[in-house]
Amino acid sequence: MRATYCLIIAETAAYLVSLLYSSIVIDDLGFSASGLLHGQIWTLVTYMFVHVDLYQLAFNMFFLYVFGIALEDRSGAKKTLVLFFAAGALSLILGIPFYPADTRIVGSSIAVSALVGADVVLAPNRKSPLLLFAPLGLVATTYLIFNVFMSVYDQSGGIAYQSHIIGFFIGVIFGLVWMKQGPSVRHQDDNRRTEPGGKRMPYLIRRPFPDLRPSKARSLGRHPSNRT
Repeated sequence: MRATYCLIIAETAAYLVSLLYSSIVIDDLGFSASGLLHGQIWTLVTYMFVHVDLYQLAFNMFFLYVFGIALEDRSGAKKTLVLFFAAGALSLILGIPFYPADTRIVGSSIAVSALVGADVVLAPNRKSPLLLFAPLGLVATTYLIFNVFMSVYDQSGGIAYQSHIIGFFIGVIFGLVWMKQGPSVRHQDDNRRTEPGGKRMPYLIRRPFPDLRPSKARSLGRHPSNRT
């Protein structure tokens, strides 16, 4: 099963469970600077699986599906998961100066923002019917501009726009590094050569040069003509 699907299932399951314990979930699993100072290290991960309502969950899962699948196809499941969790935690730490110490932050949007940023570099021209076939690079750029605008003009403090922006650029950095490394094994696997009979050739034994063995005609002492 794809890593993106596993994340969506886990996020949805966590939300359904949280409905039973809504009074304590945010305080115990949501991230805050003061909580981190008091030893709540686990909140660097658990906050990603806490959502305040169905709308927040649905919006985040929509973007996770579109941009997560694109990144996973390009760079593989392992890198997608690494970016999701690493950027989700790092963006919070770097964003601490922007929020009051006791503010609780929940939701997967910060981690998803990193996937959006990575796709700007790795899959800018990919299109999704869920986005009316708009290029992901265009949608991601619009997303960044929106967050920058809201971080300046929205004073309600209800959404962590600054951490969205930080996560986006962490994703861009990861994307640039991975772009230099080339496509993942899974991505290359889709383009492997095949031998006669449809059997795929393993990379380590794939012939990098044309077959220079003598043809059957030459082995019998005959030479093929140059007829056209």
